[in-house]
Amino acid sequence: MRMRKAKALSALALLSAAALAIAGCAPGNTAAPSANPEDQNSLPSTAWVRADAADVKDGGTLTLAVDSMPVNWNNFQIDGNEANTNNIVAAMQGGPIRIGEDGKPIVDQNYASSVELTSSDPQKVEIKLNPDAKWEDGTPITVADYQATWKANNGSNPAYVVISTTGWDQISSVEQGTDQFDVVITFSSVFADWQSLFGQVLPASVANDPNTFNTGYLTKALPSSGPFKLASFDSTAGVATLERNPNWWGAKPKLDSVVFRAVSQAQQGTSFSNGEIDALNISSNADLYQTAQNVPGAEIQASNGLTWTHITMRASSGPLADVNVRKAIASIVNRSQIATNANSPVGVPAITQGSYIFMPGQDGYTDDSLPYDVDAGTKYLEAAGYTKNGDSWTKDGTALSFKVTVPADTTTNIQRAEQIQADLAEVGIPVELVSVPVGSYFSDYIIKGDFEMVTFSWQGTAYPISSSRSLFTPVDSAQNYTGVADPRLDALWEKANSELDPAARQQTAQEINKVLWESVPIIPIAPLPNVYAVKQGLVNWGATQFETIDWTIVGFANS
Repeated sequence: MRMRKAKALSALALLSAAALAIAGCAPGNTAAPSANPEDQNSLPSTAWVRADAADVKDGGTLTLAVDSMPVNWNNFQIDGNEANTNNIVAAMQGGPIRIGEDGKPIVDQNYASSVELTSSDPQKVEIKLNPDAKWEDGTPITVADYQATWKANNGSNPAYVVISTTGWDQISSVEQGTDQFDVVITFSSVFADWQSLFGQVLPASVANDPNTFNTGYLTKALPSSGPFKLASFDSTAGVATLERNPNWWGAKPKLDSVVFRAVSQAQQGTSFSNGEIDALNISSNADLYQTAQNVPGAEIQASNGLTWTHITMRASSGPLADVNVRKAIASIVNRSQIATNANSPVGVPAITQGSYIFMPGQDGYTDDSLPYDVDAGTKYLEAAGYTKNGDSWTKDGTALSFKVTVPADTTTNIQRAEQIQADLAEVGIPVELVSVPVGSYFSDYIIKGDFEMVTFSWQGTAYPISSSRSLFTPVDSAQNYTGVADPRLDALWEKANSELDPAARQQTAQEINKVLWESVPIIPIAPLPNVYAVKQGLVNWGATQFETIDWTIVGFANS
């Protein structure tokens, strides 16, 4: 299934069956250990085995599975905003800002010696680029690339099909400072999550032309600016092979190559057991967890995650246009049971998600959710004008019923939908599960708004306040699949995103959360920890909540 993931931009991304999800951690937040084993904070932020470069073998191949190959290798373009794509291209990309284990943005010295907020009125940022940094063909990375990337993403030219203009559209200029490696960025208004824009940059040769931006990289990778580059891509076999980038200026990567294979979720457990792949994303799949436990030497890792499952409702028409009907569903569906079903079988704590923005355990997190209360749910139905007629709820002679659209053969997604179906059926609301092809689940149904309810997840970045906005407002946002937007939200998000004081910003974010729980366009269900099984000896790669992978030290430990 197509998996969408957010990168270090201010947009979120869709995920698939194993872990469809949204971001929820503010910059600087840390998932501190807890003495309570039932608290999700008992999990670390990063769970992989750490090793110094000297303790990692020189050479070897790491083979990883993805659900599918990229449909667009440009992960600034909306079709490239997928988890599969981002997972593959991460070893070929980088930028001045990376994320540490604690969720804090830090400067990546490979790309810049400094990234500084030099003025708050007007807001100005200065980036001192590393003159050694270059594109795959040897062309240096300069201010021209930053200028072109900004213009492509700021919404000024609608020919560019971008993920989100958030932040980019608040930049008034990108100019050269003392030389071509000195980038001076001036904002027209304060954008608090400014660091989220600088995790990656596009070559000017790509960003200067909308046709190249949109369709120039359907079958090939963007020019590498990282330690690896694409060596070969077999779209028929579903195999992408990365090799060391000879023009990489940083530390020599330990691995010779990284191979990504397209393996269906149903087959990934078998592939891991057979040694065909070196890691297995278990997520909340109990069968995969059991499979991994039976693989000799396999190490199971679990960390906090940036993923939460949810129910998205198409609230622009039909019964779901009534907020009381949406509140009824939120009250009747047993979110705790779904969380328990998902997490307990894979050995991690079960907890519900009470915020639309932050994850449990993070600074700013508040649980404003509607509690599981069937009686309250029936009262919401009555407030919407429905009456109980035998085993049904009717209004104007029409019985209330719903459809949940699910991707075929995706166990975790279907299990959530079945719980929704069972809970609503208990109070007299029949729910039909509509199975659709995995490959077109997002493109033909979710993105087009052809559904009543869907249950996937969102996965985002370490910048949740700005990045989560596009899920809820405006109505025509590319990521707002609900079809509605509460009129109070725009002003609140403007306030939050123009506030540089973290405490004041979190307070506004909590106000946003309350408004969202009053309108309930989406029903958050549960956060999903990251659960992986990895081949014995694999180091510096695995389960992590925030941390940017350093692909130069990923590899296998010395014996």
